[in-house]
Amino acid sequence: MPQSTWQEKAKAKVSETQDNIPVEWRLPLSYSDVCSQDSHESVLDIPRRCGILSPRESDITESFDATALLEKLASREFSAVEVTTAFCKRAAIAQQLTSCLTEMFFETALRRARELDDYLLATGNTLGPLHGLPISLKECYNIAGVPTTMGFVSFLDRPANQNNSNLVDILLAAGAVLYVKTNIPQTMMTLDTHNNIFGRTLNPHRLSLTAGGSSGGEGALLAMRGSLLGLGTDIAGSIRVPALCCGVIGFKPSANRVPYGGITSVARPGTASIVPSAGPLCHTLRDAELLLKVVLGSSPSNIDDNALDIPWRVGVNQNPFLRVGVLGEDALYPLHPPMKRAIATALNKLEAAGHTLVDISDQMPSISTAKDIASRLFNMDPDRTALAYVTRGNEPFIPSLQSTYDLEGRAPEPQLLELYDLNVAKARLLTAMRRVFVDNKLDVIIGPAYQSCAVPHDTYGVATYTVFCNLFNLPACVIPFDKADSAKDAAFIRDVQYTPEYKPGEVEGAPCHIQLIGRTMRDEDLIRSAAIVDTVLKV
Repeated sequence: MPQSTWQEKAKAKVSETQDNIPVEWRLPLSYSDVCSQDSHESVLDIPRRCGILSPRESDITESFDATALLEKLASREFSAVEVTTAFCKRAAIAQQLTSCLTEMFFETALRRARELDDYLLATGNTLGPLHGLPISLKECYNIAGVPTTMGFVSFLDRPANQNNSNLVDILLAAGAVLYVKTNIPQTMMTLDTHNNIFGRTLNPHRLSLTAGGSSGGEGALLAMRGSLLGLGTDIAGSIRVPALCCGVIGFKPSANRVPYGGITSVARPGTASIVPSAGPLCHTLRDAELLLKVVLGSSPSNIDDNALDIPWRVGVNQNPFLRVGVLGEDALYPLHPPMKRAIATALNKLEAAGHTLVDISDQMPSISTAKDIASRLFNMDPDRTALAYVTRGNEPFIPSLQSTYDLEGRAPEPQLLELYDLNVAKARLLTAMRRVFVDNKLDVIIGPAYQSCAVPHDTYGVATYTVFCNLFNLPACVIPFDKADSAKDAAFIRDVQYTPEYKPGEVEGAPCHIQLIGRTMRDEDLIRSAAIVDTVLKV
């Protein structure tokens, strides 16, 4: 019997996945037919007007953040079953419009929700602090009984997982309901979420724009409010980039505060020069804080070999006025007009509110140099393990991989001396980074996480403004702020080389953002500072 082609294998997997959407939750073709990666349409309003959600289900998915919804669940104003049903429906709608999901296990989720309702009725108590809350997970998180294909055709024959990732065990013990896994890019080392199995995830704000990566499925699902709280991972910006592209909050904790054990990696085992972080995408900062408090309060170091024994700290600096370091733009990656305006507006608001702004542009270590060091460390694998997974499946490389890998040539043979030199260079930059915080007595640093808002598919390029936080293991948070507006942005156009090319009409209405950066292991301080900044920006 002839072997199946990669196309046949991918088609079979997609068909199997789509079969999990009940017929009554499927959109009329009049909606799904407009969903093209070349379309400039927004699909954010379709869940409310497509007729699949009841008014109560629309209310459940649109009117609350996770913290408020948990209060409703605990008081039994909403049942876990009706909340789970609402988010399963909305996730199914989001999938049909944006291709944001890889796995849907709605029946399992509803069975779990019924058990939680029964428990609350019988005991009068919630199972835990996340009782009944649907939480979405990036594809790389392992759930017992659910496949993890990682967007690789060569992984399609692997059996479903037998064990949960450690973080999944913590979420379940806290009462969460798991219902979907979300799409990622091929190799997870590009910032456009696209693979040959599940396709390209589209940005709900404007389908022709990237949803970011590598947690792009999470970003799109959150933007569609098919989830209130999702878990991503970040080794170069993979939580923050989808957050900025899709207009949601993304929080990258310090590495190993949130347990990472049992998460599927596409990197060569033993790669540890830059340590990835697990963290939340959400709609409010208090939801990010909720997730971190629950996870860190579960003693994760008891179940995870690398998780640090640092519980969530209370009573951090209570000064209501912040010293804010202002990150200057990198000369090689000048800010596009929408972001130049958004950052300027944010700084004006902060200064007017009484916060102290400190120009640190001449003190910061070069973020371009940091990006180059990180890129060389990422490419130290002589076997190019992630690319090998692609070639084993006889599938083509996706276009955006060209920004990460030399796909035509062989990987340079890594030299041990080079690794030593890179670690020395990293240490020097880290010392300079620490001095920026200490010498200026900074509470937080503000700047962009990218030189633009979301850009057209396959044009994002490299993660210059995010990866240095990974290299230095700094917690960082992206907050949506303002939107691209060609009329307002025109005053900020300069005679510089924009990368990628700036075309105002292509990004009109796309969310802009700010990035806030804290000191290593001071995630609590960053959450508090971010909440203060967010309050100022909303005035």
